[in-house]
Amino acid sequence: MIAIATSGADGAGLDRGSQVVLSRRSGILAIALVAVGTWLMPGVAAADVALQVINARVPASDEIGINLPLLMTIRNDAAEPDAILRVRCPFANFSEKHTVDRGEGAPAMREIRSIPIPENKTTELKRDGYHVMLLQTRQKLVDGEKFTCAVVFQKAGTKETEVEVSRTP
Repeated sequence: MIAIATSGADGAGLDRGSQVVLSRRSGILAIALVAVGTWLMPGVAAADVALQVINARVPASDEIGINLPLLMTIRNDAAEPDAILRVRCPFANFSEKHTVDRGEGAPAMREIRSIPIPENKTTELKRDGYHVMLLQTRQKLVDGEKFTCAVVFQKAGTKETEVEVSRTP
């Protein structure tokens, strides 16, 4: 119940009956606000289920302080596109989102602000296309190890993702 410490129009305090009516009105108002908020943002709950990160992997390495690609498959069943904004992994100091340009000469890796994830499609992050580079690894990565990395999407939010270390990514 919500008790309000104000006085009525005639200067008298609110009685117990008025407090109960205000309590019921406040409860109804809170429920209505939640319902309206859910109606205005239907994609938030759906985006959480509609976007899935699977088969996330990184190559095994006996070295520390090197850069390695984080490869994964992203299934976006949502009606809107999304984008990877950042990735945080416990075994790397930094991460960058990259694409590979193919112009004249050899392919060149280039850092980008975000990785686009089209709606109703499966996107494969791979070495010769869009991918995430994990920079300055903090430890050796042994084949078969698993870690949890946070992949942050523009609309779907943060997805805690299991990453497997593999000799053959």
